[in-house]
Amino acid sequence: MGEWGLFWTAFGLTNVLFGAVTAAWLLRWQDRLSLPAVPLAIVGAGLAPFVVTLVLYYGMMLLPGTSALAYVALVTGVMLALSVTAGDGWGRLAAMLHRIVRGASDPALWPFWLGSLAVVVIAVLLLPNKPLVDHDVLEYGVQGRVFLRDRAIHFVRHRFDPATGFYYVGLHGFSFPLMFTWEGLVGEVVVAAGDGWSRSITIWYAWLLIALVWSLLRMARPWLAVAGTLTMTLPLGFLFLLVVYHLDSYRIFLFSAVMAMLVAAFRSPSPARWLLLGTLAGAHAFVHSLGAILGGILVLVVVLANSGGITERLRPVLWMIGPLLLAGGLHYVLDTFLGTGWIFKDIIWF
Repeated sequence: MGEWGLFWTAFGLTNVLFGAVTAAWLLRWQDRLSLPAVPLAIVGAGLAPFVVTLVLYYGMMLLPGTSALAYVALVTGVMLALSVTAGDGWGRLAAMLHRIVRGASDPALWPFWLGSLAVVVIAVLLLPNKPLVDHDVLEYGVQGRVFLRDRAIHFVRHRFDPATGFYYVGLHGFSFPLMFTWEGLVGEVVVAAGDGWSRSITIWYAWLLIALVWSLLRMARPWLAVAGTLTMTLPLGFLFLLVVYHLDSYRIFLFSAVMAMLVAAFRSPSPARWLLLGTLAGAHAFVHSLGAILGGILVLVVVLANSGGITERLRPVLWMIGPLLLAGGLHYVLDTFLGTGWIFKDIIWF
C-alpha cells in the first residue's frame, strides 16, 4: 500500500467511520441536550480525531511500549464501545442525513455545496504538491514521530530527543502531534508510510468550521447562513487557514463549538449541557494552550454570570470540571508539576 492508500485508509477509518460513531453518540443524548441535530452531528464528527488522540495519549502514558496493532485496537475498541452505546443516535443520524439529501436541491444550499467543492479542489491541489514546510507543523510532526518511535509519553523538564537533536518547545496539548502518531501507527499495521492524512487535518477542520457556522446561522434564516459564511471565508486570512498546514482550523473549530455551547448552556441550563461544554472546553485545551486558558476563564464566567448563592453558582462548574480535566485540562496540570512547567517554566534562549 502506498502513501495515498494510507491516506484513504486513515481518512475512511477516522474521519468517516469514527466520525459517524461520535456523531451518533452525541445524537444519542439529543433529548437531554435539546440541541439541533445538524450542528450537534457536525461537532460530533469533529470530535472523532480528538477522541483518537486522547485515547492514544492515555494509552501511551499508562501502557507504554505497546505494539502499533495494540494501540490501533485500543482506539478501535473505544470507538466500538461508543458505537454500541449510541443507541437511538444511529437512527437520528440516518434521519438527519436523509433530510439533507432530500433537501440538497434547495437553492439556499447551493452556495454551501459550491464552497464545499472549492475546499475539495484546494485539497486535491494542495495535498499531493505541498509537503510539510512550515515551522510549527514541522515541530508538531516531528514530535508526533518521536511518540511513534518511543511508544510512550513521559513528562520531563526538557522535551529533548538525543537521537535526533530535536528540542520540542511547544506549550500546547498533544492532540495535533498525536495525529501524526496515529497515522504512523495505522501505517505500520497496513505496511505503508506517509503524512497525507495528518496534513489534510488543516483542510478537514476548515470545512467543518464552515459547515458548523452555516448550520448555526441557517437556523435563523437560510440566506443569513450565506452572508455569514461568506463574511468568514472571503478574507485572505481564511485562505491562509486553508493552504498553510497548521492546527489553527482545528482549534478554531473547537473554539467556535465551545462558544456556541456556552450560549446554549446559559439560555437553557441543564447538567447535560454543562457536561458537553466541559468536554468541548477540555478538547479545545488538548489542542492549544489558549484552550487551557479559556477553560479557566469559562469556569470564572460561569461562576460570576450565574445568579443565586454560591451553591447555585458552583453547581454548573461541578458538572463541567470533570470532563474538562479528563478531555485535556489534566495534561497541563501534569506538565506544570511533573514536566516542563508549561507557561511557568523559565524561558531558555538559544
